[in-house]
Amino acid sequence: MPKNIVPELTLEQLRTLLPPVEMDFSTPEGVILCLEDAYRRQSIESACVCKNFMIEGTLKLLDLDLNLARDPEFRKKNALLLERTYRKATTESWPDLKGVESFFIDRQLYTDGIVMVTELHRLRNGTFNQLKLLVAKTKDGWKVLNPISDDED
Repeated sequence: MPKNIVPELTLEQLRTLLPPVEMDFSTPEGVILCLEDAYRRQSIESACVCKNFMIEGTLKLLDLDLNLARDPEFRKKNALLLERTYRKATTESWPDLKGVESFFIDRQLYTDGIVMVTELHRLRNGTFNQLKLLVAKTKDGWKVLNPISDDED
């Protein structure tokens, strides 16, 4: 869950010291920006293009039951269920990112082909939230998986 934090760097330092990020699928940070743009436009199709439900679902299954994670049919069904759930939850309650600024402050290897990106959001009211997101390298570029909590990393 995101938490309110006080950044060590000032807002001006965040804006000037961190490298700019292109909104595309060539970097983990870029695809996160694409997903956030889809949220702002309330485009569920665009949001789903930014995600990979198969990898996300498989990671969740690995935590629950190794045998289920090895079953290709179960993985497919699980990915479809995850996507359906995501579409429903997202369209019923779109994330409000109006006026939110994104800063990417860290990237760590999570496992082969998957990184954990730490993102800092500056909210409209001037407070900051920190999020940690898993992002996977795929044949179609980087794809967002799921946010993780501090006790998972």
